[in-house]
Amino acid sequence: MKGFAIFIREWDNPRFAYLVEMAIEGESQGKGYGCYLLLQSLVHLKKNGLSNVSITVDPINLRAQHIYCDKIGFGFVEFRRNEYGQGRDRLFLRLDLKNWTPEISTSP
Repeated sequence: MKGFAIFIREWDNPRFAYLVEMAIEGESQGKGYGCYLLLQSLVHLKKNGLSNVSITVDPINLRAQHIYCDKIGFGFVEFRRNEYGQGRDRLFLRLDLKNWTPEISTSP
């Protein structure tokens, strides 16, 4: 296994999902597997009727922001100070799957 992605649906609106965790094994990082896994996961969610996906990212994690926003199409929603405890801020991002058209290659 190269990695995994875990999503949960919102309790009050099952058409919305939240990316809880995503990881790629160390030796496979930087080879496109994470982006490929995320794209395939989002395509699956869209095909199954979900309309929005949200994530949070550390404001200093520019690499993740580049992937989520520039490559995938997530948009900035808000800055959340101390979201995961004192001094652990997060950027809240969202992707509208209804209007999203993925650019998917057949492999990473």
